[in-house]
Amino acid sequence: MKLCYKNIGLLLFGLFLIACNTKKYSRESIPAQRIEFGYMNQKTGGTNTYILADNGQLFQKSTITSRYTEYKKVKLKDAQFIYSMVDQLKQSNSSMYTIGQETHFIRLRNGIELQEWKWDAADLNLPSDIKRLDELLIEIFEKKID
Repeated sequence: MKLCYKNIGLLLFGLFLIACNTKKYSRESIPAQRIEFGYMNQKTGGTNTYILADNGQLFQKSTITSRYTEYKKVKLKDAQFIYSMVDQLKQSNSSMYTIGQETHFIRLRNGIELQEWKWDAADLNLPSDIKRLDELLIEIFEKKID
């Protein structure tokens, strides 16, 4: 009888862990509402786009190689910061559209609805919140969270 209770307890614990697990996305099931960010190179015409899901999962699409790569998750606090910054940009109705030799961008996508902000990576006069966001995005570009 004790063995039966122990097995039931383990089964319930296992179900609890499964229920608490965050959703894992694949490239076929990326959520409709997501943040995309990346950079474009004017010389090559290439664009690297990173897709950040709400659970911190990070994917990359490259127009040059046509590859689609999944990386390790972004730290939850970094993902939350990126989402909050994009929300602030959206709420403030700010627009930023500056093209340079290397242009960084961030997009809020919800299905077919898209809001986008672009800035010249060499711009020394970025607003402080955009500069902080840009530094975090550059860190993600460089580390690739792998």
